[in-house]
Amino acid sequence: MIHPEYQFLLNTVPADIARSYLSRTCSWQPDLQGQSPVTVYARYFNDPPPAIYLSTAASFPESCKISNCGQKGGAVFHLAADQLTLSRILTFLSSAGDQQLLCQIETALNRQNIPSFKVRDQIWKSDRPRIMGILNITPDSFFDGGTFLGLEDYAMVAEKMIQAGADIIDIGGESSRPGAETVPENEELARVIKAVRQIRNRFHIPLSVDTTKPAVADAVLAAGADMINDISGLASGQDMIRIVCKYKASYCLMHIQGTPADMQHNPHYRDIIGEIYLFFLSRLAICAKAGLEKDRILLDPGIGFGKTVLDNIDILRLLSAFSNLDSLILIGTSNKSFIGKILQRELNDRAPGTMATHALGWMQGATVFRVHAVRETKDVIEMARCYTQDL
Repeated sequence: MIHPEYQFLLNTVPADIARSYLSRTCSWQPDLQGQSPVTVYARYFNDPPPAIYLSTAASFPESCKISNCGQKGGAVFHLAADQLTLSRILTFLSSAGDQQLLCQIETALNRQNIPSFKVRDQIWKSDRPRIMGILNITPDSFFDGGTFLGLEDYAMVAEKMIQAGADIIDIGGESSRPGAETVPENEELARVIKAVRQIRNRFHIPLSVDTTKPAVADAVLAAGADMINDISGLASGQDMIRIVCKYKASYCLMHIQGTPADMQHNPHYRDIIGEIYLFFLSRLAICAKAGLEKDRILLDPGIGFGKTVLDNIDILRLLSAFSNLDSLILIGTSNKSFIGKILQRELNDRAPGTMATHALGWMQGATVFRVHAVRETKDVIEMARCYTQDL
């Protein structure tokens, strides 16, 4: 498989985090003086990189490195520099005969695109956090399995979420916890269709259905749902996207390594950020080919889905890399096991750790938060928003 050449840029990364990430992904610790925030730029190549990259790495070995990226003939150019050193590098590049690298870095630094997301009759932008309330209609979901299975009135549950501040409700009929087995299509549909119809009959709030099955997606969108939350990473290919397009619906594209049944059996990445970035590029190309507009797509890096504890922390630390893809970012960290492992907390004692990940996620570029505790999350992220924006 030939991978597309691509790039991303991260601004104001703490020096220690940049060192740690680059040490683990390409065995390199850049010479970063002090603790000033740094810019990290990554450019991936199918073939050996052009001469300007080689000469820049040779001229600034403390700030630039070229290494093999794990594919035949491929390479990656990394730059990590504080503001003063970056200015020196840009001055060097401005006097070079080949302006390719200079233009790429300046374009990445000066990106002005403000992504938006369309769902139902709404347009969401990144200046305001959005809360996705979780409604699991399953016997075995890791946090609330069985709580809502077999209810007579799902609209009542939705009403409580709406009153608490939910912007969208995500309904799931198949557990995606580690080790979960696939649920038959008819059983999954029977679990979720009643909830979709009941909530739609009473409320205008956007509804998402968490499913990997095109037939289930077809039925729930026909019943009034507005979005498909596909944790499989588009495993069904264009079939799922054609159904989403059929109803002019929205779609959440999530990264996963493996399946829920085996995803936590020794997950491994050479470069967690680069690999998820490449995954998104390849799947977005499938969506575009099928006719799904980018402003109807949310990107979810899949925290907890085929990731180690350190992988999940890297995603939170470097989440803004995915904003280069011009779609809003969703994260789902609520009560997950990596929080329990870090804090040594049991399942029902992870709320404070969860809220910390939500605040950090907002500050690193997430807009949509998939959560169990709607009101508490809304309060926490509103405080984080007040920290990052004018009141």
